[in-house]
Amino acid sequence: MTLEVVVLGCSGSHPGPGRACSGYLVRSERTQVVLDCGNGSTSNLFRVTDLADVDAVVLSHRHPDHCVDMIGLYYALKFDPAGDRRLDVHAPAGTREFLAQLVDDEDTFGRILRFHEAVPGGVLEVGDLQLTFHDSPHAVPTVAIRAEHHDGVVAYSADSGGGPGVVDAARDADLFLCEATWLGDPADYPQGLHLTARGAGALAAAALARRLALVHLWPANSREQAREEAQQAYSAPVHVAEDLDVYQVGGD
Repeated sequence: MTLEVVVLGCSGSHPGPGRACSGYLVRSERTQVVLDCGNGSTSNLFRVTDLADVDAVVLSHRHPDHCVDMIGLYYALKFDPAGDRRLDVHAPAGTREFLAQLVDDEDTFGRILRFHEAVPGGVLEVGDLQLTFHDSPHAVPTVAIRAEHHDGVVAYSADSGGGPGVVDAARDADLFLCEATWLGDPADYPQGLHLTARGAGALAAAALARRLALVHLWPANSREQAREEAQQAYSAPVHVAEDLDVYQVGGD
């Protein structure tokens, strides 16, 4: 197996028909890391792998559409017949406290899900993957994520208003998963929170990413229009992600 990314969910802000919220499984022969765990994404996770094979979870930020299914993972681990399971979770400050409010035993929650703070500039080694965290401007502390492997590089914008940190995360990436919540003129929307599809294309072009996959689309938006708008700013291949898509990365 070369490096691959499985889309566990890519719907923006809330689930859509047949689409869960944000979640991506990055895996190689030796390592499996989940990036984000939004509403419904764990159902797809359990379709494509065994939870026992997941080495770590990285949460980009504490908004529910990116992290709330950690509660499901917590209970799956807590009541696992194999017993006494643990999972390392890397997330910006405040994420653990936000999620712990949703369970009735915070001590057990913290024992089973071992939280570590993810900050821009941080580097994480998990198996044969190296992950680095970059600043991604949003309403709460958010990290863009770059995953490097000897076969290739995957970058994930997370929710983002754009900026140099996201470009750095995606620099020369083989695959750039970039949010494209909105369509049309960015002036029509609140500033600094999300990207348009054209904005996603512009970021991919600035980073010289080799492929772009649009994610976090607003459920009602036209996916074909999103592709067309991204291609106005980016000349390399553009994909519009669907749940359970599998992207092969590198290995040439």
